[in-house]
Amino acid sequence: MASLSWLRHNWVGTASDFHSKDLPVQRALWLCSAESPALILGSTQDHADVLVDAAANSGIEIVRRRSGGGAVYVAPHDSVWLDITISREDPLWQDDVSASMMWLGDVFVQALRPWVHAKTFRGTFDNGDIGRAVCFASAAPGEVFVGENKLVGISQRRNREGARFQCVLYRQWNPHVWTSLFASLDVQKRIRDMQVATIAAPASDIADAVMSALPH
Repeated sequence: MASLSWLRHNWVGTASDFHSKDLPVQRALWLCSAESPALILGSTQDHADVLVDAAANSGIEIVRRRSGGGAVYVAPHDSVWLDITISREDPLWQDDVSASMMWLGDVFVQALRPWVHAKTFRGTFDNGDIGRAVCFASAAPGEVFVGENKLVGISQRRNREGARFQCVLYRQWNPHVWTSLFASLDVQKRIRDMQVATIAAPASDIADAVMSALPH
């Protein structure tokens, strides 16, 4: 039987180092503090989407994760990055992928109440116009929204042992950084028009609130 206690880890390093790390299959929250900015591509995303030279000139690392969806940008002061892990034996595990992130979305909704009134998205997956390129342009069951604007993007990596939920929200949204990284003029235009919900609270405070809201 999986332990019902949650472990807390504070991890500092590069996005590529953390994505290459195989996390223990147990109940745990990882607060990931990226030492430098990175654009993290989904597992099947085309590298041709990105202006690699422009990213390198700006000191932005290009990383590929092993979970699906569009790109996510992480930076030391702009984003809050949390990974949540559970084992397949955990009561929170759901065989139905479409329902498997609902509980976590509800955790974020409860945890973030001191700062914002949010809701868990319970509709069907919607890629939007550019969701294959940009995570925050899509909507997946279990992600968290304020009105029509995404607040928490979640991608999931599952295997025979358990699940790793990779979660990002923004303390501030900087579309000019995004537009400088994508090759498509249409994607650039749509990013400029995007509205993203943000929370200006310190990452450690957000992580503490999520940790307290996790079910036992």
